Amino acid sequence: MRLRPRLSPVMDRFIAGQFFGPFMVCLAAFTAAYLLGDMFDRFDDLIRYGGLGLLGLEYFALKLPLIVSQVLPVACLAGVLLGFALLNRSGEVLACQQLGISRLEMAVPVLLVAILISGFDFLISETVVPAATRQAKYIYSVELKKRQLRAMFANRRIWVRVRDGFVSVDSFDKKQELLTGITHYQLDGAFGLKALEHAASARWDGHNWVEVGENSYQVAEGGVVTKTGATQLELGLTPADFGLLRFDPEEFSLWELDRYIADLRSKGLDPGGYVVDRDLKYAMPLACVIMVALGMALSLDPLPRNMSLGRSFGLAIVIGFAYWTALGITSALGRSALLPAVVAAWIPNFMFAMIAIAIFLFGEER
Repeated sequence: MRLRPRLSPVMDRFIAGQFFGPFMVCLAAFTAAYLLGDMFDRFDDLIRYGGLGLLGLEYFALKLPLIVSQVLPVACLAGVLLGFALLNRSGEVLACQQLGISRLEMAVPVLLVAILISGFDFLISETVVPAATRQAKYIYSVELKKRQLRAMFANRRIWVRVRDGFVSVDSFDKKQELLTGITHYQLDGAFGLKALEHAASARWDGHNWVEVGENSYQVAEGGVVTKTGATQLELGLTPADFGLLRFDPEEFSLWELDRYIADLRSKGLDPGGYVVDRDLKYAMPLACVIMVALGMALSLDPLPRNMSLGRSFGLAIVIGFAYWTALGITSALGRSALLPAVVAAWIPNFMFAMIAIAIFLFGEER
């Protein structure tokens, strides 16, 4: 009985290297394109506030970890398509198939590299990205724009110093300009508590906060608390004052996001889109492996595809755009509670994984 040929460790390293080289080039290209796009998007602010110097460089340097994390899946796909386009051009893939070496054997070393890249993506998303993104936001909003940081984020609540005391808020929805769990502590000249206002929520109408469920209390000498008639909630603050302290999902590590969601739920508040974002922290790194599997299936089925480098790169852009579009749609449906959070986060990965498996299984071995 003739033994089936297999790839040697040398060939394993060779094929993995043929993927890793184009992958690094594509990662650098996509990162540079993303940075240029972000720079042009903020060009007016950079000119107005003098952000084209060292401060601007520091800001964009701190954004690099987040950008790298976001473009890794598409860079993986482009790396596979370009790497195997080069191998197909020289006939090496076809030679392996003619020798009876299966497509799965050729895919294994590349998939192993993809798993390492996926682990790297998860690691930096949990360590470097949150800290760097928070610092970049602070540099851009406070140091560059010369804005005063009037609030602080402590114990998963927002505290703001106002003229007559302090305001604490459970959460702030930047898109809806909605505050929940607002408490206004009014102090007297001796910094003692003289009055307290609480509202379940308040929405910004463009000029004032429109509150829901407001209660007011007076604190007399001796600590006697008397409930007074509800009045309009006047904080002397705008959504911009809270915006700096509204953390985006990428500014949380996974355990911080879990604690924040649990804290909101313990207070009877809806965590909303944060649940979807938590599931995305698991789903996104796995997209690197799925994109590599899809790229392998497209490159080897049913015969090695003799695509040019330009067509391979273009195909990677199209598939990457389709993936991000699907992810954007399902995430929006999840944040609107039209889809369960788990389904919203994982359905794009499931769809593209099924496509890769279908193409691979129905392909013919040569």
